[in-house]
Formats: sequence, structure tokens, C-alpha cells
Amino acid sequence: MKLQMRLLFALFLPVLLPVVTYAFPASATVTETMRALTSPELAKAAADFNTYCSVCHGRDATGNGPVAEELKTPPADLTRIAARSGGVFHADAVFKTIEGLDMPLAHGTSEMPIWGALFVRQAVGEGVLIEDAKTAARVATDRIKRLVRYLETIQEK
Repeated sequence: MKLQMRLLFALFLPVLLPVVTYAFPASATVTETMRALTSPELAKAAADFNTYCSVCHGRDATGNGPVAEELKTPPADLTRIAARSGGVFHADAVFKTIEGLDMPLAHGTSEMPIWGALFVRQAVGEGVLIEDAKTAARVATDRIKRLVRYLETIQEK
């Protein structure tokens, strides 16, 4: 039964994710809905960064992670996001990059994983109900927002 649920979920996730993303257009108003992080939230974001991002971007976020040399495109220095944009940190663009759902298929695959999909899968678990997917989308969105705020806090001055 557990295997059947997982198979069913695996089959329906590609369909549910765009529906949930459309129903909850998180990236459309990221800047408006983002707020300062509490210390525990910042700690969660730093832990997510270390778990999911540092392998490529490095613990110091400068693009020198342990697998960076193996990638065709060197990972970005995430401490210079604002510097590359004339001193402005574009939270919406950073959110969309992490979310990974805006990648046009015509451009091929991205070396950077689609974290939004992974975070939704982790939040849904074995559930396949639409309500589970909606809740998972909110959880994943909040998680990405925390990562965006964390990245904003580590920008070079």
C-alpha cells in the first residue's frame, strides 16, 4: 500500500505542482510578503543553505563548494548578488531562481536542482490530496523565502 501511494504521488506530482503553483503564485509577490527573519528562522535558513546549497556554492556562499569544479557552469558567488545588480538585492529574482519553476524548457536543463519541487515533495510526504499539495506549496514557499532573506543578510557591503 505504501509503495502504491508513493507511485501515485510520483505520477501526480508533475501535474499537482504547476496547479498548486498557479493557485498560490508565491513568486509573484515575494517582496511584498517577505519580512525580517527571527533568529530561529534565520538558523533554519542557514541550515537549509548548508544542506542544499553549500555543496556547490560553498559554506561561505562564494561559489567554492566541494563539487564546484565538477560543474560545467561555475556556481555563482551568492554574497555578490546585490553587487551584480548595481547594489540592489532583487528578492523576486532570487526566489524564482531557487524555486526553479520558471526555467524555460527550450533552454535545456539547469545544473541547479529545482528546489521548489523538492521542498514540496518533502512537505507532502506520502499525501496525495490537493489540500496536502496546497499545504506543501505554502511550506515550500516559506522555506524559499527564508533562504532568500538569508542570502540577503550575507551580501557584501
